[in-house]
Amino acid sequence: MSTLNVGVIGGGFGLKVQAPMINLHPSMKVTAVSTVNRHELPDDLKNEDVKPNHYTDWKEMLDTEDLDLVFISSMPVLHFEMAKYALEKGFNVVCEKPFTVDSSESEQLVELADRSGQKFLLDFEWRYMRARQKAKELLNEGRIGNLLHFEYHMSMAQYQRLATAKRGWLSQKSKAGGMLGALGSHLIDGMRWLTNSEVKDIAGLLPTHVPEGDGETRDADDGFLIHGVLENGSTFSIQFLSGINHGFGSMMKIFGTEGTIVLEKDEELRFGEANEPLETVQYESVGDVPSELSDVAKRYYEALYPYLEKVYEYIAEDKLDSDLPTIHDGHENQKVLDRIRKQ
Repeated sequence: MSTLNVGVIGGGFGLKVQAPMINLHPSMKVTAVSTVNRHELPDDLKNEDVKPNHYTDWKEMLDTEDLDLVFISSMPVLHFEMAKYALEKGFNVVCEKPFTVDSSESEQLVELADRSGQKFLLDFEWRYMRARQKAKELLNEGRIGNLLHFEYHMSMAQYQRLATAKRGWLSQKSKAGGMLGALGSHLIDGMRWLTNSEVKDIAGLLPTHVPEGDGETRDADDGFLIHGVLENGSTFSIQFLSGINHGFGSMMKIFGTEGTIVLEKDEELRFGEANEPLETVQYESVGDVPSELSDVAKRYYEALYPYLEKVYEYIAEDKLDSDLPTIHDGHENQKVLDRIRKQ
């Protein structure tokens, strides 16, 4: 198998999680990284026999390096410029979510990618969590019949943290901050993927429950409450809260005419046929997480590494897995975010 030379833009998730994970793949190698500030390379990368070239100017990296694939994991307000430049240079791209500031930007990137023939993917790696893959299998088999309602509610106890620490760009609308983009984009993508349906009607609230913290004034949402109707006629409800003192994790419920699927904390999967109790569904575990990864990176291994395997197959072998999120998924996702924000 040919080895892909990979460049990573971003000193946060890109440098600390994606880059070490990419290097686990036997046929992918991070050969260059770019960070706005001169971040230290994490130990995962320092221990490599050949360390990646380290840039502080992402354009210089793209102008200099011979890359097969670029991961863009910077601030969302920079995604459009970086992705456009990478496509124009002839690079394949994986872009972190939220994809762009709005759907006018994502539409331009779709048109550019289609014209150039470059491959462009979105980092909605949650699709590859083992429990979600099993839930998708049950849905594809028609085990719950026709879909009636999709529900995904999540809560995280972050009130004290939000009240005492700065959030930076995440707290500012002008910088495409807010949890709707940071997390809601994942939940909306998960719904589109699992239900195989687009959004028809949607309404939402974007509260800022903790508008100040550590001298920082915020106008971006720290939670969201969304409901609506899918094109297949089913209803949906998606909710996230962080400005609270007690969190209860996540709970996904998918109701159908012939049964129900419940996924709690992306771990416990249950299924029940009509008039029968819910029963635990077994699924293949991810196995041992590589010990050389940092504690931060280990948390993402279950979803991100299987995702990277499918990315490699698509870029190197032109095999597009049916679950792999493309630029068109990113654009559809962005259109939904726009509709919520404009209310």
